Amino acid sequence: MRILTLTLLCAGLAAAQSWTPLFDGKTLNGWQARATTAAPGTGDWKVADGALLCGGGQPGWIATNATYRDFHLQLEFKGAATVNSGVFLRSKKDGEPHVTGYELQIWDMQPAGYLTGSLVGSVKAQPTRIKADAWNQFDVTAIGDHFVVKLNGQIVLDAKDSKHAEGVIGLQCQPKQTIAFRNLRIQRK
Repeated sequence: MRILTLTLLCAGLAAAQSWTPLFDGKTLNGWQARATTAAPGTGDWKVADGALLCGGGQPGWIATNATYRDFHLQLEFKGAATVNSGVFLRSKKDGEPHVTGYELQIWDMQPAGYLTGSLVGSVKAQPTRIKADAWNQFDVTAIGDHFVVKLNGQIVLDAKDSKHAEGVIGLQCQPKQTIAFRNLRIQRK
């Protein structure tokens, strides 16, 4: 009986630690295009070469159907050295996602100093640069009010902020900006 209990316990722990893909590499299943007051369009999101691609023809964002509280998120993104985009964390589906949740910045030249890896308006990351026109990796852990953000394996932010507790994961599409995302996966904590 003890062996069976231990086996079931281990199986349950393994399931709790498993990764869930947020993007299948082929379709927009699991994502909803969203508009905001500032960006009334929904972006020009499409799937190309196994990536979610925003061509910059129309601003907007897309959000996961599911909401998340505590999680470990990994994803890759690619854009020019001047790309301006972001990943929304714990945002509400309605309203401005960078106000109703956090915007994890992808922009090395943000005027107020919330550079790539920062939580815009909340916590500034260590200065860093993305690899232009190459795949970069974000590794984000959000548990309660504690955030750890790694860019390409280096910790750029380790901070606490308690403004937003739960919401969707989102991707930002800015006008005249091309950005691609792939290998998006999440692990609930």
